[in-house]
Amino acid sequence: MILGSKEKFLEMFRSVTYEKLFYFGAILFAFALPISRSIVSFFIVTLPILWFLQGNLKHKMTLIRNSPALIAITLFLIAQCVSLLYSEDIEEGLNLMRMYAYWLVIYVMAISFKKEWITTLISSFLYGMLVSEICAYLIFFDIYAVKGKLPNDPNPFMGHMTYSMFLAFTSLLLLNRIFSKHYTRIQKLFFVLFFTTVTVNLFISNGRTGQVAFLAALLVTVIVHFRFSWKSLIIFSFISLSIFAGAYKFLPHFEVRANHAISDIKGILDGRFYSSWGLRSAYWLITYEAIKESPLIGFGMGDFRLVAQSVLEKNPYNFSQDVIKHCEINFYDNQYLMVLVQSGFIGLALMVYLFYRLFALKIPDKELKELSIIFITVIMVAFLARHFWFRQFGNTLFVFMTGLIILASSEIPKQKEKIEKD
Repeated sequence: MILGSKEKFLEMFRSVTYEKLFYFGAILFAFALPISRSIVSFFIVTLPILWFLQGNLKHKMTLIRNSPALIAITLFLIAQCVSLLYSEDIEEGLNLMRMYAYWLVIYVMAISFKKEWITTLISSFLYGMLVSEICAYLIFFDIYAVKGKLPNDPNPFMGHMTYSMFLAFTSLLLLNRIFSKHYTRIQKLFFVLFFTTVTVNLFISNGRTGQVAFLAALLVTVIVHFRFSWKSLIIFSFISLSIFAGAYKFLPHFEVRANHAISDIKGILDGRFYSSWGLRSAYWLITYEAIKESPLIGFGMGDFRLVAQSVLEKNPYNFSQDVIKHCEINFYDNQYLMVLVQSGFIGLALMVYLFYRLFALKIPDKELKELSIIFITVIMVAFLARHFWFRQFGNTLFVFMTGLIILASSEIPKQKEKIEKD
């Protein structure tokens, strides 16, 4: 009995291939992406290790050199690494570079995953979002306090701004499927129900970042499907006005947040910056003053706080003490400004080039191409209000979707050699 069990175990072990490990690991990674930091961290480390153990690195490097999108990513990462060399706060710089290390998974997905996995992985992500959404409604209706969250903060597994970006992208992913001709009426009915609950969830959360990204990407989604015409503008106006007016009328929490936004804008015009939108505006002014001293290469990966403190010592815009205290110790709530301060206009140009290469990807599957455009729009708008590359969940969503859309493209040669070593 013992010998028989040992033989079965050895046989099962020998049947495990790198392809199987990547496949089942990727499914769990996609599912856990919206709901578990620990599982996400496990696969962020494990997938690159498996990739290197798989071997045939010379062939993989050749595939990377044949992909303009992966080259753009590599150039951006090199620029960020170089910025460490002239950073005064090396400890903080290394801490932030740890988040860019997540991007190794992009190479793993683009090179070693299979195109036929893409639909399954997106579905797995949607199931994870469904679990997350159920938990959010349990919190909102005060049925169960998941992670100790209260009804006024129904964001179960991540911060409200990051969660709002997840919800915005998921909502538009579902809307894209509703517009698609590839699904049956029963499937579309499910998508409509899921879209409705996710969109309501977006507007009961505290994240206005996702709501603005949703609006911008909604316009892009409608134009992608109906071209730029009076018809597309009418459809966009109808959907957006219906959603936002309905949310304002029937969701008191959204009404309060919307009124706060209006109040913030009025405060900025009157020179008061201690508010959500006001502090973001303050970071623009701080960056404007700072970048004059080192426009090309910035100040180094870890020095964004030192830069803010240097500008605020002079306080050219007469910020209040509350604003000064906040801006001296926090991240800039804008990914573009973070990159600009860290690596200058060279880093910012490489960032823009990266997005251009992703946008320009030739993806044979029409639905996946549309989804790539939606995702890039959501992330680029969301970056105006949050440093998502330095937040675990936001950074991982970028890694996951970027890996998938490069995998879906025709950039990586179709004649991939077999790189699995059983």
